[in-house]
Amino acid sequence: MTISYDKIADVLYVAFDKTSPDQYVFVENNEGDILKVDKHTGRVVGCTIPSFAARTKRGKAIVMPEIGAVPFNDMARELLHV
Repeated sequence: MTISYDKIADVLYVAFDKTSPDQYVFVENNEGDILKVDKHTGRVVGCTIPSFAARTKRGKAIVMPEIGAVPFNDMARELLHV
């Protein structure tokens, strides 16, 4: 797993494994976080969390999706054909 933080943009990046860019799609969840989802398995292989410091300073919980257990919104279902 790789975790990096861009202090200027206030964005946290998390990659759970190394997946080739042609193997995944980006899907925004209901919280505004961007999930990197494997096209073939539907598993989350990474995520981008905007306004990370601002959200944590306000005490807002940030729920990290469990790999393979993400409740997909309608757009994700359409993209992934699940």
